[in-house]
Amino acid sequence: MDQAKILLVGDDPNILRVLRRNLFGRGYDVYLALDDEETYSLIGRYSIDLLVLIIDFVSSDIDGLEMCGKLVEMTEAPMIVMSSDVSENKKIAAFDIGADDYLVMPFNMDEFLARVRNLIRRWQKYKTGITRNETIILAGELVINTESHQVQVRGETVKLTPTEYEILVYFAKRRGKVVPHRELLRAIWGPEYGDEKEYIRVYISQLRRKIETDPYKPVYILTEPGIGYRFFSDT
Repeated sequence: MDQAKILLVGDDPNILRVLRRNLFGRGYDVYLALDDEETYSLIGRYSIDLLVLIIDFVSSDIDGLEMCGKLVEMTEAPMIVMSSDVSENKKIAAFDIGADDYLVMPFNMDEFLARVRNLIRRWQKYKTGITRNETIILAGELVINTESHQVQVRGETVKLTPTEYEILVYFAKRRGKVVPHRELLRAIWGPEYGDEKEYIRVYISQLRRKIETDPYKPVYILTEPGIGYRFFSDT
């Protein structure tokens, strides 16, 4: 398998150099971008496997969250957002836009590298279809094709991010069973996770908006208060 390509984005060259050195030493191809135009250009030129976006731009008037949203529209590759902002509102805003992970600076390098490995592994599985055990999953008016990674609801194709898709398939393969928060976090994000419930809340909200007729009265993804979630069962 080719070396994974990682794009580091931010306007602090010192932080970018440290990240690049550590990633390069682990065998990744690493590209740097100091502003939005350079970032968009690199996205168009290379098949990027992971974006690492430091949204605290200080030397320009670039809005990091706005840039995050544009990148989500340009590529399906996973994205780690990094910021010195510890507020839950900023973290939720990043997830709501489409980030796959959020790391507060200063950070532990080993933790960062573990998160990189996890997202790269998930992305490569998503692209190759390694995780599929069956081709079609049916649930009511929801159809999931695990070979083409396509999801249809009431005959209409629904566009999901790779993370949204993974969560939906994980639920669908456990229909009728309660999936605790911690189990879902570790299954999707990796064994280092377990307490980041805000990750789940945002993604469940996004999924419901896309697949439910009424997101406030869900049929497919049901909440089990204080425990987790349960997927649609017609039995």
